[in-house]
Amino acid sequence: MNLKKIDLFKNLSEEDLEKISQYISLEERSYRKGETIFNQGDISKDLFYLREGKIAIYNIDSNGKRFILESLDKPMVFGEIYVYLDLPFDFYGEAMVDSKIIIIRDFKKIIEASPRALLVNFIDLLARKSLSLSKKNQIISSQSLRQKISKVLLENEVNNKVDLTMTREELADYLSVTRPSLSRELSNMVDSDLIEIDGRNIYIINKEEIIRQL
Repeated sequence: MNLKKIDLFKNLSEEDLEKISQYISLEERSYRKGETIFNQGDISKDLFYLREGKIAIYNIDSNGKRFILESLDKPMVFGEIYVYLDLPFDFYGEAMVDSKIIIIRDFKKIIEASPRALLVNFIDLLARKSLSLSKKNQIISSQSLRQKISKVLLENEVNNKVDLTMTREELADYLSVTRPSLSRELSNMVDSDLIEIDGRNIYIINKEEIIRQL
């Protein structure tokens, strides 16, 4: 695989790639839908890169309820903080559809031998992940379910159209609510002429009113 297709290695010169080539070992693995990528408590020295497919990063509470922390459906690195700090994962990773993942072996050794360009890319990756987590916290901390839904819609809309990559059940897990509650509130928003729903596509009809209710 061309390393430059992975964001972490973008913009590296041939000289930089040559410098770290002795430390890089890649393995591609295929995961079936529902197959576990890693478990809570696992400690890994390897970094993960979603090449194709879709995965969920989630927790399970004491009642057995699953809460999706992050859903990835685009090529992306994940697990970087825990691998770098040698900490056990405090969440699970699971393939939501048949997926292919590149495993970057002994990632910390690569970082320790890194040229400046790779370190800059790593910091950029951490910053973007931190921003994503901050936005998720803002959504979850909203007072009402309508506000949670509205923030997700506004965050993902393009020309008032939201093409959700998550199923209704996955979205409920992401918002930490039950699926019936989510479906009921979406129906209420349709009845209030705020949105229209066509399959997984949601069309924002009255953006001003949605924003006003936040």
